[in-house]
Formats: sequence, C-alpha cells, structure tokens
Amino acid sequence: MNNTELIVVKQLPVIQEQLKQLSTEIEQKVENAKKLVCTEETVKEVKQVRADLNKEFKDLETQRKLVKEQVLAPYMQFEEVYKQYVSDKYKNADIELKNKADNVESELKAKKEQDIKDYFEEYKKANNIDFITYEQARINVTLSASMKNLKEQAKAFIDKIVDDLNLIETQEHKTEILVEYKNTLNVSNAITVVTNRFKAIEEEKKRQEEFMKEATKSVIIPKGEMQEILQAPVVEEKQEDILTLKFTVKATRTKLKELKEFLESGGYDYE
Repeated sequence: MNNTELIVVKQLPVIQEQLKQLSTEIEQKVENAKKLVCTEETVKEVKQVRADLNKEFKDLETQRKLVKEQVLAPYMQFEEVYKQYVSDKYKNADIELKNKADNVESELKAKKEQDIKDYFEEYKKANNIDFITYEQARINVTLSASMKNLKEQAKAFIDKIVDDLNLIETQEHKTEILVEYKNTLNVSNAITVVTNRFKAIEEEKKRQEEFMKEATKSVIIPKGEMQEILQAPVVEEKQEDILTLKFTVKATRTKLKELKEFLESGGYDYE
C-alpha cells in the first residue's frame, strides 16, 4: 500500500465565524473610546468604557479557546494512535540499530587507539625516553583517520622531545633544566626559568659579599688599640695575712666530731 494514502483527512474542520462583520463594530467602539477626554468629571465614564471593552474581549477569547480545543481534540486523538502504531516503532528500531553500530565502531576505535599506543610506547623506548605518556601527545583517534597519519603524529611528538633533550644537553645547567622540562615539556620555558634562577642566586651571592666587605670596613680597629684590647688587664688578688687563734671547745663527742668535719671542709689549718 502507498504510504501517502495511509493518512488522509476526510473532512476539514468547519468553523462558523462572523469576525469580519464584528470587526467593523469593534473598530467603531475602539475609536470612540480613544476619543474620550479624561477629566475629573469623565474619569468614571472612561473607566467604565475600558471595563466594557475588556469584558467583550475576554468573552471572545473564551470562545476562541473553546474552538481551538474542539478543533485540536480529533488531532490529539490521532497523534496518540500514530505514536503507538507508527512513530514509537520507528524510533525504537532507530535506537537499537544506532546502539549496535556505536558498539561496533567503539570496538574498532578502541583497537585502533591501542595500536597507536603500542607504536608510541615502542618508539619512545627506542629513543630511551621514560618520562612521557601517550596521553600527553593528545592524539585524536577517529575511525576516519588513517593509521599512517596517527603514527606520524605519535612520531612527531616523540621526535620533538628528542630534539628538546639534545638542546638541553648543550646547556650549562642541564640537570636542573631537565628537571624543570619534565614538568612542562616546554624547553624554552625550562631554560629561561633555570637560567634566571641561577642568575638570581649569583646576584644574591655578590650582594652578600659586598655587604660583608662594607661591614668589615666599618669596624676596622687600629693596630695599637687591637693590642690593648687583646691584652686584658691583670687583676692582682690581695693576699690576706694568716693569723693564729687559740681557744678551747667543750662539747659532746658528736658535736666535737661535727666541728672537726666543719674545719676540714672549710680549709682551716688546726692542731
């Protein structure tokens, strides 16, 4: 059966309307309303005319919406039937077929990307590079891209790394530059950062040396004064005369023993 004959409108909706006739009457009312002069005496009349016009329009809008519902009702019923028996079936088939195709293409793409990853790792190893990853190359693998083109992208990325490493090898601070380069893979930036760093260090060393020289100059002591400072004055201790004191002590044995220990510990010479 021809699909163009499956959906046919048997009878168009017939809407009986007299809007054209009503239009002349509406225009006359609107023009009269616009000509009204609003003053303190006529403001109530103006407001009443406005209310009457709004009421007429509201009534017509209600009739219009009712006609719309009556006209659309048969179509909405038709659309539900059409959705059930036609559109849903096509859409479900489309989704299922798309999923099948997507799954196959995803597998093909995954296999192609794995082949590129393997090539990347082999070429990286051949160049003795161990600090870069496949993800850093940002190779966009698509089904339409040729393997030759994708491998060329991988090779170009690694070749650039090799060139950068050769350049770093010629630099004065190559070890420090290499450490910086591994973080960014930007050789010019790495060289600039490290060069500026060492320049700043040298400038700081010079600044400190100049500071120490100036500090030394400001505290120079004449030779004669230095000798006086080094030769600290000797303070002679005054020796006291040694005298003899004789007396008799009467006490218990324990007390006399304590007195003896006191004299001995105090450095007294006694008989």
